[in-house]
Amino acid sequence: MMSVAALVGVTVVAGLRPPAVPLMVQDPYISFWSPVDKLNEGYPMRWSGQGIGWSGVFNVDGQCYRWLGPASGSCATAANQTALVVDATKTTYTFSAGGVELDVSFRTPSVMDPKPDFATLSLPLTYVTYSIAAVDGGTHAVSVYFDSTAEPAVNSTDVVGSWERSNTTTLSIMKIGSPGVFDNQNGDNISWGKFIIAFLNGGQSSLGANAMDARIAFNTNEKLPADNYTFRSVDQGYPVAAYATPVSQVGATPVVTTFLIGFDEGDAAIRYFGTNFPPLWRHLFATIESAASTAMTGIATITKKCDDFDAQLKANMTAKGQTPLYGEMGALAYRQVTGGMKLVYNNIKGQYWTFLKEISSDGDVSTVDVIYPASPAILYYSPQLYQTLLLPLLAYANNETAPYGAPVNYNLAWAPHHLGRWPVCNLAPNHQEQMPVEETANLLLNIRYITRAEQSTTWLQPYWRLLDIWSNYLISALPDPGNQLCTDDFEGPSPHNSNLAVKGIVALGAYSQLMTQIGNYAAGNAYMSIAKNFADAWVINSTDASGTHTKLQYNLTGTWSQKYNLVWQPILGLDLVPSSVIEMDMKYYRTKMQTFGLPLDSRSLFTKTDWSMWTAAMAPQDQFIEITNAVYAWTNVTTSRVPWSDWYWTDKPTAKGFKARPVIGGIFVKMLMP
Repeated sequence: MMSVAALVGVTVVAGLRPPAVPLMVQDPYISFWSPVDKLNEGYPMRWSGQGIGWSGVFNVDGQCYRWLGPASGSCATAANQTALVVDATKTTYTFSAGGVELDVSFRTPSVMDPKPDFATLSLPLTYVTYSIAAVDGGTHAVSVYFDSTAEPAVNSTDVVGSWERSNTTTLSIMKIGSPGVFDNQNGDNISWGKFIIAFLNGGQSSLGANAMDARIAFNTNEKLPADNYTFRSVDQGYPVAAYATPVSQVGATPVVTTFLIGFDEGDAAIRYFGTNFPPLWRHLFATIESAASTAMTGIATITKKCDDFDAQLKANMTAKGQTPLYGEMGALAYRQVTGGMKLVYNNIKGQYWTFLKEISSDGDVSTVDVIYPASPAILYYSPQLYQTLLLPLLAYANNETAPYGAPVNYNLAWAPHHLGRWPVCNLAPNHQEQMPVEETANLLLNIRYITRAEQSTTWLQPYWRLLDIWSNYLISALPDPGNQLCTDDFEGPSPHNSNLAVKGIVALGAYSQLMTQIGNYAAGNAYMSIAKNFADAWVINSTDASGTHTKLQYNLTGTWSQKYNLVWQPILGLDLVPSSVIEMDMKYYRTKMQTFGLPLDSRSLFTKTDWSMWTAAMAPQDQFIEITNAVYAWTNVTTSRVPWSDWYWTDKPTAKGFKARPVIGGIFVKMLMP
């Protein structure tokens, strides 16, 4: 591999080794990753760390070679993994053994379009494709095997599982999981629904047999066991759904087989103030059989769409960042963003809504200061999709919860923090984690971006009164936000926070633009005048006595912090804080760089991946490259083998906390820059 750059003691190379590799990443519950360098060195896991009992083997001329999972059954021989490529919607592994080469890809068709293709985007399915070819000039008899236990559908292996078969005209479908139903659970692991394997008729399959029996049968060239419908606890023999492709004579021309793995959670995905919303795919397809048939029938079209999207993402990000490392980072981040969301059907309003989980930190539903850092990825590809993400929050704050059966009276003058604990929205306003300036500014900034990108404000018609309340709240709370929490509350209190203040000020400028867009020029001019006055005060209050940088807090000389919230000024075309102030800070940040990046502020050597890339987006190109290289280097060598952490130490390759959070979408922010 070609060396791209060198940091202190760290060589940065093109060819990212992910901390964890996305396999089947569909939503906050169905989020399965490989935490090892080689897929056949260990079991996959949920983002939460709970293991998933998958096994994969291929048989060449009677000899078995393992491609997925640790040694199991009688197949102790691991195939040689020769390549790994992570694209936005697809992960591909390459293995060699027995004179053949096997490519295995996991593709989740989660393409975000400017005009969303909700049918494809909501599919609860991942394509698994095998491509096998002889590489020794010979011909070989080859079959490939995959199985799953019921673990994807339970939060404890002592739960009694259940399984069943169904079929369509062309597909055989096995379902294995839990007999449970949607309830008020607040855990990170789902406890209802069925994991599915759907394959074209042909080959071998086995359902309900003990894992070891099914695996040994395939490994020793025996017929797979008969189905066993004695329901028992998941850890009692670990019953599996197993599928083996028909034996093919394989030469130099690749033999390709595709089947589907997926998840059917039933007719409820989110509870919104008393009403259960079905997953959107259920509204569009009614049954998992229909969804699987649609996915398999449309495979050529969907595959081409995904391939084109994957290639374009890497090319566009490489070009914008002027480094291939930025493209690789975007590809790894993409499914972590889409996998943090759940598309549902609001059966009261007849609308498509989207919810996002605050994965691994609080587990909350639609936390505004998690949606905000994730926003660049979604806004860049699909402002219309992002709009569906804001609707549940706007409806809640606008007191539209009565039709759902368990209403609350939202009586705060500022925006909400979140809606409840996943997957239940039921939070009273007095139980919010109050971040008044933070969340109000977050929403106003994101709303303005949507209206600017779409050149339309029609969708905001019910909410002008609400937005007016919020903008006037910001006026009352600024230019000094006082002793308020901000999104970086994990660092503790930070009164008179300079970065929080400038966020609110830029948000007032954004609201001014919004008023002008709808023709209310007087209000637009008034808000802009206030924002400019506040910005002038901010420069005075924030600039350190040394004249070299801005402070962490107005009242703390000698401190500093990343002013990442200022990134919305160039994105939205605002001119509030002088560019000379931003340039001053960027110059100062160069003196604070560590081996793996720029610390968040003067209190600690840890940083945030998303905020660091927001800061980098405002920097001169050479500094953008420097920060990008550092973030990439940490990601490439970290010993924290979890889905990409956004909170890590800049002086060592370990995470401070957090994993799998959709905020990693913040790295796309440079794509929003003019």
